[in-house]
Amino acid sequence: MKKIWSSYKSSFILLGCMVLGGVVGAFWGPGASVLTPWANIFLNLLYCVVVPMIFVSLVSAIAGMQNMRKLGKLLAVLLVLFLITGIVCSAYMVGFSALFDPAKNTDMTQFTQETVDLSGTKLDILSMFTVSDFPALWSRTSLMALVVFAILTGIAVVMAGEKARPVVSLLEGLNEVLVKLVGIIMKLAPLGLGFYFAILIGTNGKDIVGPLSRSFFVYVVAILIYYFVGHSVMAYIGGGMEAVKLYWKNNLTPSLTALGTCSTAATLPYNMIAGKQMGLPKDMSDLCVLMGANLHKDGASILQVLQATFVCAMCGIDVYNPKNIVLLIVAAVVGSTIMGAIPGGGYVGQLVIASIFGLPGWTIPIMALIVTLGDPFATLVNVTGDTALGMVAARIMNGKGWLKRSLEEYAKDGEKQTV
Repeated sequence: MKKIWSSYKSSFILLGCMVLGGVVGAFWGPGASVLTPWANIFLNLLYCVVVPMIFVSLVSAIAGMQNMRKLGKLLAVLLVLFLITGIVCSAYMVGFSALFDPAKNTDMTQFTQETVDLSGTKLDILSMFTVSDFPALWSRTSLMALVVFAILTGIAVVMAGEKARPVVSLLEGLNEVLVKLVGIIMKLAPLGLGFYFAILIGTNGKDIVGPLSRSFFVYVVAILIYYFVGHSVMAYIGGGMEAVKLYWKNNLTPSLTALGTCSTAATLPYNMIAGKQMGLPKDMSDLCVLMGANLHKDGASILQVLQATFVCAMCGIDVYNPKNIVLLIVAAVVGSTIMGAIPGGGYVGQLVIASIFGLPGWTIPIMALIVTLGDPFATLVNVTGDTALGMVAARIMNGKGWLKRSLEEYAKDGEKQTV
């Protein structure tokens, strides 16, 4: 017991503070929102560190890769894996919804007259990959553009050869400093996540136990099964039982941060460190996590299916015939990819569903409410799935014994990070 406490002390403290915050929020109700400024201190610090950490770590990783052909192959492998898992998890949620009907006996008439402002919503997928001005690159709202720019910079460093060695050394030093900085910020995590959970439960508790209670609990059961089983399967495919053990041993801090903040950007620093702790190869770890953060969103796909099946049931549309199942999976994969990555992305995902199935406008605020309630668990699966899928990519790229070789390399270099 003492050994377990020593190994997971910080995680137990985090979990305890989140549970306490949830209890406080349940009793306090919407008034818990007064804690927002205090909670934002922790979140703002994370937002400040995530952008430089992404750039430095990604450029450093690519600069150390040397083999550009391997980089191209890795990007292709990741994109194919992202697509496969998006289809699989969407099909899984379609089946789960067919069995347990999240909209059964639900009365949502109180929401049918609500409207939403769609003026800032635009379907411009390509805009997520670039920005028009250099300062805009250093914003957490432009993470995909930052990843693209960092990849190009890393390639340029490799092309510069020996003349760029001082740049590589500088990046390695900066990367170490940023890891230590994340460790310092982590000291505030119990307080920050406790506050956020109080706000989350206090603000949304009435809807969780209200008209959306059945759909919410069906969704939570489905997504937690995917979280535990799906990610374990991916880790096992990647590196066997040793990979599964390493994955779950180092997955708790990113999981709790994702659940408490509902922010992929805030969770990225911890997930990048966790990837190395899990033994993902140094030249792959950060790229898997960062590409996944922008394009691999299994949790969002599951949430897209939930909102689509829910509102289609309300409109009397049978989504379980073969044609509509295919359309539903396409909508889920496309909607989850663009959700949160472009301006008004959340509503764009709902507009995709509405347009595909010809839904009336009053369904959009209902879908928006479902997304709000389901966001913590969707973020949980979005974030933690990147490291699990990274293990599958490592198996494809580096062969069967990749985990052993990677752990030996970390041990030799003394670079296995801790928070």
